[in-house]
Amino acid sequence: MHAENIVNHFPGVRLKSIADPSIDKDWLESLNIDNGYTNPEEIFNDDEIGAVIITSPTPTHTNYIKNCAENNKHIFCEKPIALTVNEIKKVIDIVEHHNVCLQVGLNRRFDNNFKEMKNKLEDECIGEIYSIHIINRDSFIPRLKFLFSSGGLLLDLSIHDFDMVQYLTESKIKEIYVSGDTFIEPKLKEIGDIDTATITLELENNILCSIQNCRQTQYGYDQRIEIFGSKGSLIVENDHEDLCLLITNTDTRRSRLKDSFVERYKNSYIAELDHFFKCVQSGNNPSVGARDMLSAVQVAIAGQESLKQNLPQRVIC
Repeated sequence: MHAENIVNHFPGVRLKSIADPSIDKDWLESLNIDNGYTNPEEIFNDDEIGAVIITSPTPTHTNYIKNCAENNKHIFCEKPIALTVNEIKKVIDIVEHHNVCLQVGLNRRFDNNFKEMKNKLEDECIGEIYSIHIINRDSFIPRLKFLFSSGGLLLDLSIHDFDMVQYLTESKIKEIYVSGDTFIEPKLKEIGDIDTATITLELENNILCSIQNCRQTQYGYDQRIEIFGSKGSLIVENDHEDLCLLITNTDTRRSRLKDSFVERYKNSYIAELDHFFKCVQSGNNPSVGARDMLSAVQVAIAGQESLKQNLPQRVIC
């Protein structure tokens, strides 16, 4: 997806090489990409390459970021850049020492609907914020191979919501309580993970927040946010295949929800790359970086402890 977005939307950017353990050569040729490697070292050591996009499994991220930074390459890395606080702090030290920019793939910040919601909050359209409710549910549960290496629901799925809450409110999360279970994939219990969660947050500015997460809906990609305040509420609804709603005296029908995150956030994936390339050219720091990821991961780790203890947990920063 990222490769196709670069080729189709950024004529000023040359996508020279891709590294993948099982690369599709026909697909590579269809995009006119010069090189396909199985070893990413070929990319790290190429002096012509100025920026690298890392979309590999999370456990590889820290080492790949280190290799990029040491070879003076700017970095876009999918979330989460690492699964522990210490690893992320190492990443921060590495990129700051080598003076390269690192943008994290928290793409929902670049969604037009959520950006408009934030603009309206900054204009104080609904007055003082009292509470936030987020629904984030996937269409279909990922494969077990991915789930077992993802870091778990809180570090993989909920991490977007922890970041979104802090992005929208400009306030840190200070306490978290997680209740969850495995309703869809019982094998997740083998690794102490869950597929469905209800999460309650308290922010440093005392705003209350509730989050509903689930790995599978069977009815489409369910993405909603409601913010309630002293003068009204702000709501971002689901994105449907079309906006046509049929209402008769015998029936009410509308199109189904978008089927995946690729469809729902299609434009935000392009927008985040546009931001990254502009930062590379200008030398500015990306608006979402490793420190934002660190903050969200600290919340997720406190959430894992809350789930284990069945008690609210303070977020340790």
